[in-house]
Amino acid sequence: MRGRLMFGVGTLAAVLAAGSCKDDVGLTSIPPAPERYIAFLSGANEPTPITTAAQGLATVTVNGDSIHYRIELSNIDSAFLAHIHHGAVGTSSGVIVPLYVSPRPSTGLAFSGLLVDSTVVVTAAILSQIRADTTYVNVHTKVNAGGEIRGQLFRFQ
Repeated sequence: MRGRLMFGVGTLAAVLAAGSCKDDVGLTSIPPAPERYIAFLSGANEPTPITTAAQGLATVTVNGDSIHYRIELSNIDSAFLAHIHHGAVGTSSGVIVPLYVSPRPSTGLAFSGLLVDSTVVVTAAILSQIRADTTYVNVHTKVNAGGEIRGQLFRFQ
């Protein structure tokens, strides 16, 4: 009986010792799942609505301290800038993340397709603003330099 008790105590001690080892490989090295945000871009979303055939979709994926962004547009003429701004629906405010600057002079032709697909490192403050749903994407054109189409970023899973 005493032998069984010693075996049981020894086994318990071995299990507790093994459980207290710091082997976090695989546990802490798993990165959090990326956060995805989306904005439907239209002239109706501008603070002063704009009548335009242009529309678009912006997606932002937060992964650590970087964001991957993609903007697809349809029927837009002379897009030359795109940004993420901090601000609520119906308000205008400053740029917090530049997304696109035209590498060439505007052609005056309607454009449909992928405007930009890239990644940038951002600050914790910008990530907080995106997570708080207080940011929007704005695409600027030659005719509507203040913004032709816009959409509020919101979390999408």
